[in-house]
Amino acid sequence: MDLTPNYGKGSHYWQPPTPQRQQYPSRYVPEVSSAQGYQARSYTGHYGRFQLPQRRSRHYPAQSYIPKNHDIDEAFHLLKNNPQRALDKIETLLTKYEGDSHQYARVVQLKARSLFLLENFDGCIDYINTLPEDLQNNKRLIMAKGRALQARGHFTEALPLFQHLYEKYSTSFIDEKTNGLALGRQLQLMGGTDNLNAARDIFTRLRTRAAEGQGNTPCEDREIELALGILLKLMGGMDNQKIALDILTRLRTRAAGQANTPCEDKEIELALGRHLQAMGGTNQLKMALDILHPAAHPSGRGAGKHPLQ
Repeated sequence: MDLTPNYGKGSHYWQPPTPQRQQYPSRYVPEVSSAQGYQARSYTGHYGRFQLPQRRSRHYPAQSYIPKNHDIDEAFHLLKNNPQRALDKIETLLTKYEGDSHQYARVVQLKARSLFLLENFDGCIDYINTLPEDLQNNKRLIMAKGRALQARGHFTEALPLFQHLYEKYSTSFIDEKTNGLALGRQLQLMGGTDNLNAARDIFTRLRTRAAEGQGNTPCEDREIELALGILLKLMGGMDNQKIALDILTRLRTRAAGQANTPCEDKEIELALGRHLQAMGGTNQLKMALDILHPAAHPSGRGAGKHPLQ
């Protein structure tokens, strides 16, 4: 309820009671020690000195706070570098959090992702299919199943899952980006003019949103820019090829901090090298060779600085 200053004023306006002050005799002065402190007038009319009571700070032993569910967080941290070790912890965690629906769902997601990262795609799909319906409808498990189906080449089964996520679970821009990139990449894998155009529309919409509503304007989001550049390269055509080259070159320059310089982002380097290779022509092929096979250049990777923009 919004209690604005004018809300309900009148006969029914509620005000907190005025605190009652304790009444003392007019000449009363509290009895305190007459050591150092302020001067106060006593009931006899004379001045005396008293000291305000001193507060002593209490010291408590230092305590380190450990989150209740730290073991789940630790297992998630293992996913990137050691998914098998994360998977080894699953059964214990499932038993421990069986009565906590929220944390139990996190452990289930952890198992599905572990199986996927271990490239046990069939195991990931089968595990999710055995779960209760409410867990199967969890957006993170839908994503895991869709990606596992995609990895197995079951594109027609994966597509409706990604479409469902994009249409039903994209209320925030972060979710729209995650689901939009997943759907766009699925359409790109399926190929065909209609699918590629649909993927381009999704990536372009994401790019416009990331650029604060400015159409045909580069944004600061690496993932969106890279996805659009790779797609346009795949679609072909002179205009698409030029736009793709501009996008990939800009990404490389931003990552390296200066133009015509290799960067440490392998995805960007690989995408740019392949794009130059596909464009053909003597200059483009030499640049592609320098990027894709730096050891072939007599001076190493850094020597191949070409005017890409």
